[in-house]
Amino acid sequence: MENIKAMNATTKRRLMQLACVAAWSNMEVVDAERDAVLAIAHDIDLGEGDLELVKRWLREGPPDFDPYDVPHTHRKAFLEVFTRVVAADGRIDPEESEAIRLIRELVS
Repeated sequence: MENIKAMNATTKRRLMQLACVAAWSNMEVVDAERDAVLAIAHDIDLGEGDLELVKRWLREGPPDFDPYDVPHTHRKAFLEVFTRVVAADGRIDPEESEAIRLIRELVS
């Protein structure tokens, strides 16, 4: 995966918002998905304030995400993170599969 640590704070926040969208894609956040999102937040050195925001999104659901806000140079990383979170529990439900397809279309 590209160096996502080098992303600016706004892009990291968008990445984490999409990761939370992935966790909620089948309307149920399981521990493995939550752990994957938090691991990504740790991997990219997310700031403490943004980490608290991510934890709230995992509890309550993230705000609407516009995939057209994904910087073109980071689209591959965003898709990889989305897929990593969806697959974290070892299965991909039909709703999740459809979400991956839609995200892939929008960021390609």
